[in-house]
Amino acid sequence: MLNIIKADIYRIIRGKALYITLTVMLALNMLMVISLHVFQSGTMDTPMGITIGIEPEDQEALNAAMAELQAITLNGVYVTEVLTQNMENFVWFLLPIFVVTAAAIFTHGTVKNDIAFGISRTRLYMSKLMLSVGISVLFLLFYMGTGMLIATVISGFGGPAPAGHWTNLIQVLGAQLFMLIAMVCVGIFFVFTTKRTAAVNGAFIAFVLIPAVIISLLSIANPSLERLLYFDMTSRIINLAGLRYMEARDIAKALGLGAFYMLATTIGGIALFRRAEIK
Repeated sequence: MLNIIKADIYRIIRGKALYITLTVMLALNMLMVISLHVFQSGTMDTPMGITIGIEPEDQEALNAAMAELQAITLNGVYVTEVLTQNMENFVWFLLPIFVVTAAAIFTHGTVKNDIAFGISRTRLYMSKLMLSVGISVLFLLFYMGTGMLIATVISGFGGPAPAGHWTNLIQVLGAQLFMLIAMVCVGIFFVFTTKRTAAVNGAFIAFVLIPAVIISLLSIANPSLERLLYFDMTSRIINLAGLRYMEARDIAKALGLGAFYMLATTIGGIALFRRAEIK
């Protein structure tokens, strides 16, 4: 398995996809941090023109929230909270990871060679999963690190951090990383069951977007159905940014959901791949 991972790392490093993805991530981090900095400087009255059609009482709440945001210095320390609160943006950077690490063997037909050389299908599946998880961790460190660096260059580091800040950040990132790994497991499952890059892209995008959209539409008719968001992975990742404000049972539900997807997709993916016909 280690030899498979080493060969994949060599192939990925030589390719362009890794560097293009990191460049896009860096650009989006710069755009987000600079946009917030411009807003806080007072040169932007309202974000995205959202005051159009807002009721007076909602406008007051919006103004209060904007005033609170502008009162905070977007420095290297504070931006860590912004980055964790916007972790749904990072989810999309998982897609190129398992497409490059796993889907390539089906796109180029090398899966037949791997199996012919005596590599078991379980070992092949797990090697792609482990490599994807490893790259995801590195991507997350890059996402947080570049965000902090950009904010530090613009507004300074802002240290020393408030008491408990770094402890809370580690806990939040740990919980969110756990859920992100579950998302990687889902992506690898799609790769080995569909065996087509286009199908993987469509399935993962649908998995990320559709549940929350459907639940939101249903909750308009019946507000009690909003509790179904507890079963939506993307919503759980976002909510875990406020880990210190969550009840223990809600944290357990979120992590339990992630554990379910990890086990179900990994066990199910291996079982289906072992029985699949490779053309």
